[in-house]
Amino acid sequence: MKRAFIVFMAFVLISTGSFSQEPSDQLPYPAGRDENTITAVSVTGLKRTKPHVVEGPLQIFIGRDAGSLDKNEVIAIIQATGVVEPLTIEIEDNQDGNGKTLAITARDKWSIFPVPFFGISQSGWSAGGAFMNTNFLGRKDMLMVTGSGGTGGWMANAMYFHSPDMVGEFGWSATGMFLWQDKENVDQTNKRVLRRYNSMTINPSVGVSYKLTDLFTPTFGIAYKGVLLRDTDNPVNAPEKDMHGITFSPAIGIKHNTWDGYFLNEQSASLKYDYTLVIGGPDVHTISLNGTYNYSFIPGFRIMAKSAIILGTPSGSPFFEASPINASVNILPQTYSAVDYSSLSIELEKSLYKFKWGLISISAGYQIVYSNSESLRNQFDHGPVAMAHLFLNRVAIPAIGLGGSYNVSKNAWQYAFNVGMNF
Repeated sequence: MKRAFIVFMAFVLISTGSFSQEPSDQLPYPAGRDENTITAVSVTGLKRTKPHVVEGPLQIFIGRDAGSLDKNEVIAIIQATGVVEPLTIEIEDNQDGNGKTLAITARDKWSIFPVPFFGISQSGWSAGGAFMNTNFLGRKDMLMVTGSGGTGGWMANAMYFHSPDMVGEFGWSATGMFLWQDKENVDQTNKRVLRRYNSMTINPSVGVSYKLTDLFTPTFGIAYKGVLLRDTDNPVNAPEKDMHGITFSPAIGIKHNTWDGYFLNEQSASLKYDYTLVIGGPDVHTISLNGTYNYSFIPGFRIMAKSAIILGTPSGSPFFEASPINASVNILPQTYSAVDYSSLSIELEKSLYKFKWGLISISAGYQIVYSNSESLRNQFDHGPVAMAHLFLNRVAIPAIGLGGSYNVSKNAWQYAFNVGMNF
């Protein structure tokens, strides 16, 4: 997988060299250049959230001309924190008469709640829930415990994420997962069982991130993965032995948000390289590239495009196959897995009703996906997707959605209720 590593390093070098500098018209001016220059940021009204969570990202406005300030740009940055709702945005004179202050009045979003979720398809069902605090200690940290079960087994997760607020700051994460899997790969066309086995997986990990610029955040993670085979009544093409490995994961991401008065539109891309040192077996390499582009034609009406490419070292072991969620695919069942994915999803979303607490919208689009694994070779799937969304301004989750999809290639329906997931 040397070629994958070379591609990853080329992306890192090109992206950091091309985008690490701010555009020349946004370079900070010397403080006090003239009386219309923004020289300070002030945030009031918060009760739980630490002021630096909001004031940190807003430092990019210091040095800009107050008369040319785009308030939608300010709102996009505040909304992107996920835990604060802006109420007023004002430009105030400094008391010493030297420059202006960008004064924000904001309030905390509700950030502690239980989250149910479930999905149904022709291949089975899954359901579960999570308890999360998306603003732990008022620092925008996420603390979450989840559990779910269904046709393919059950799992439990615990995770903690601390994101950097300002350029030059570090973030970190720690996660732990326990998974009992009743693995079964089925050819969706003729329903023939291609692989069946039971296993228990233990997967702790730690990671660190660094906010290199306003756009770029490189990350690095280390994870242990242990998969222990368990008895099954009728195994089919089951792995021959247990697996233990350590995965090293450098990655880099670029992300920018805009606000149209209705939707927070994300433009992002990420590149990740996973190298797994397998104990007693051949090493495994995986490279994944993901992109998101949301754009509003008019306020409240937007196009949403997502793409993903996942390439892995050819291996007879299913322990390193990815699930459809890694490729932003909704038309495949959650129990499906593959080594390679290439997917594209394009949807249109329209706001139907905006109210004090949020808005209701509907979206519809089409997905295509190519996947490849040892058990299912060169599979092509496509089909329509549709969702109804409820976005809540005062709740620190992206949305609540109800909808489904139809896989034309396999004549298979999927139905789902999602809370803050897969949008």
